[in-house]
Amino acid sequence: MSLVESQQEQSSQSDPSPSPNSCSSFELLDMDAGSLYEPVSPHWFYCKIIDSKETWIPFNSQDSQQLEEAYSSGKDCDRIVPTDGGRYDVHLGERMRYAVYWDELALEVRRCTWFYKGDKDNKYVPYSESFSEVLEETYMLAVTLDEWKKKLESPNREIIILHNPKLMVHYQPVAGSDEWGSAPAEQGRPRTVKRGVENISVDIHCGNVNHSFFSYLLIYLFMT
Repeated sequence: MSLVESQQEQSSQSDPSPSPNSCSSFELLDMDAGSLYEPVSPHWFYCKIIDSKETWIPFNSQDSQQLEEAYSSGKDCDRIVPTDGGRYDVHLGERMRYAVYWDELALEVRRCTWFYKGDKDNKYVPYSESFSEVLEETYMLAVTLDEWKKKLESPNREIIILHNPKLMVHYQPVAGSDEWGSAPAEQGRPRTVKRGVENISVDIHCGNVNHSFFSYLLIYLFMT
C-alpha cells in the first residue's frame, strides 16, 4: 500500500460519514424546541346574563368532554349533544344551548382556550374561537422558535402582547385614531391573558351526578 493510500484510509476511519439514521445538530435542536410546545386543552362554556352582564359559565367536565368529542368528530354542524343530565341540549352547529322541558332563553356556547380578565371583576372572559386559534398559532411559533414579545391586534383593535409563557397582556385601544388610521397602541392598565382553563380561577364540577330522576319527574309533571 502506498503512502497516499494509507493516509486516505486513516482519514476515512477518523472522519466517518454519518449514518442514515443519525440526526444532525440542527435536527436535534428542532426536536428539542418542538417538544416544548403542547396543544392547549379546550373547555366548553355557555354565556348567561347575570346582573345585567354576560357571565361565562363552564360546563361540567363530563359534558365538556362529550362536546369536545362531538366537535372533534368533524360532524358538528348537525350534532345535538345532551348536557346537564338531559335537561339542556347543545346544538353544536349553532353554538347554542336550549332547555328541553321548559321555555328558556337559548344561550351562546363557546369552545374556549384563551381568556382575558374582565374590566370590573376578576372573572375571565374567553376570546372568540377564531381569534383563539390565532393566539394559539402565535404562541406555538413563539415557543418553538423561542421568539417572544409577539404583538397581535384583535378584531376590535385591542392589543395583545405575548412577552413569555408566564406574562401575556391585553391592552385597551387608544380612544380615537388619526386621519391616517394608525394602529392602536398600548395604554392604561393591561388585562391579564391566560391560556387554558387550568390557568384561570373557575369552579368546574366533575359531572358525575345522575340527573335522570329529575328528567323523569319533569316528564311526569308535564304529562299529568
